[in-house]
Amino acid sequence: MSKKLPVRTLSELTLAEMAGTIVGSIGTMVQTSLAFGIPPDYTLLMVEINSYMDNMGATSNIYEDLLRVILCSDSLDASMRFCCLQMLLNEGVQCLVTDIFPLAYYERILQVIAAQGRGLRQLNMKGVWVKEECMCFMFEIVKRLPHLTRLTIPHIANDNLLKHIADYSRCMRQLDISGETDITEIGIEYLCYGECRNHLTVVDIGSLGEENICHTDVALLLQNLPNLATLKSYSFVGRSLQYIVEKKDANFKCRLVYVHDMETDATTLDAIVRTCPRLEDIYLDSPEAGILEKLCSVKLRRLKLYKFSAYELLGLAEHNGKSLYHVTVIKGYGPLEIDRLVRSCPNLIDLDFYMMDSLTFAGDSSFTNLQGLEILSSPIQKPSLRRFICHTTTLRRLAVDAVTFSDEDISSMVIEHDLYQLEDVWFTSAPYLSIASVEILMDRCPELQSVGQLSGWALTPDDVTLLRGILKSCNSSLVLNTYQPRRKARHPVSWIVMRRD
Repeated sequence: MSKKLPVRTLSELTLAEMAGTIVGSIGTMVQTSLAFGIPPDYTLLMVEINSYMDNMGATSNIYEDLLRVILCSDSLDASMRFCCLQMLLNEGVQCLVTDIFPLAYYERILQVIAAQGRGLRQLNMKGVWVKEECMCFMFEIVKRLPHLTRLTIPHIANDNLLKHIADYSRCMRQLDISGETDITEIGIEYLCYGECRNHLTVVDIGSLGEENICHTDVALLLQNLPNLATLKSYSFVGRSLQYIVEKKDANFKCRLVYVHDMETDATTLDAIVRTCPRLEDIYLDSPEAGILEKLCSVKLRRLKLYKFSAYELLGLAEHNGKSLYHVTVIKGYGPLEIDRLVRSCPNLIDLDFYMMDSLTFAGDSSFTNLQGLEILSSPIQKPSLRRFICHTTTLRRLAVDAVTFSDEDISSMVIEHDLYQLEDVWFTSAPYLSIASVEILMDRCPELQSVGQLSGWALTPDDVTLLRGILKSCNSSLVLNTYQPRRKARHPVSWIVMRRD
């Protein structure tokens, strides 16, 4: 039987109780004020609650945890969440995620963070899209938060904001200014010569698949940020490196460990291999035919390919597959023999196939460490799929969009091959699997945490209700999913499909 629901820890219970008490106090005060026809006095309540927490010895971690729980709550009104932000943010809080707020709250949120968040080290404002009229408050935040090491502000950056970051953020290590922004070469230059240039290791810039930041501007970052290891989101890193080698410095070397490049040709890939001696993670989108062999000398840990030759992948794997731990392949042309991957990449932990022409598996060898397997929109015959799963007993996560397994198939697979480590099973369409398959998975897979997507199985709503009743009565932690899309998507490809096809 799958695991039981764990008993909530005392700290979790206390945190939930305290958060509920704070929210309840605010709600009671608001209702009382409205009943008497007077405006709520939030200031007095804030003083009282903070005084109580100080007297009880509340630490900065408690304030931080309360903010995390309250701000991410979907059930709380924006006014309630904002009031808690005002009440709980103080100089002891080091990490803050604002989450999503309506436009009307943006200015007030920025003012509160600037006034009360001096101790913040990490600030994530993904849910607050600052408009031009509020940008002055963003400038104040950067000025007043000198200890920031990680700042996440997608879609809102401009040259003036980058100037303030360059002038005041001496400790910045990770900066997310991705998305559609108003950044030009001027803003990039500010960042290149600012206070944090020697500390920045991760810069998330640009939009996936779009060159909204010129590759020559990104080249400035590569040349002037000596410890830059990752340029997230940017899809033309190879062009930037090629530009540096051809126009600026033929002997240039950088510290990049991850590179994403689109429509890579032989010259560009040569530049990538030549300038990135620490490279261990690469994503090539639509590489030119015949160039993957240039990666044979690189000890890659992660490889992601889109629109490529399956034959070239196998050739590359035979040369340096032993160093690979994670492989994601999308829209590979030609048949792919998984047997050859098994022989060439014995250490793989994750293997994901999306929109492949065809997959086959006919051997007896197996991955000894494979934990995650996804096969989506990639035809594979039932005998091949069954054989592959049965030979990979280390699997924790298994996702296949369409299977023709019967209840007898599932029963023999899990009983005869001891798939004891399975945690997540996801078959989008499994028309021949009934309640019996769910029951055998529940019984024989002790680590199982979720099964889905049951609306595509041969189960009635009554079957699902019965199973959930059994799980509840047994205090099981197993979750039965009956909806789309997948609850967990580790390698989303929708942006590629929408953009290119």
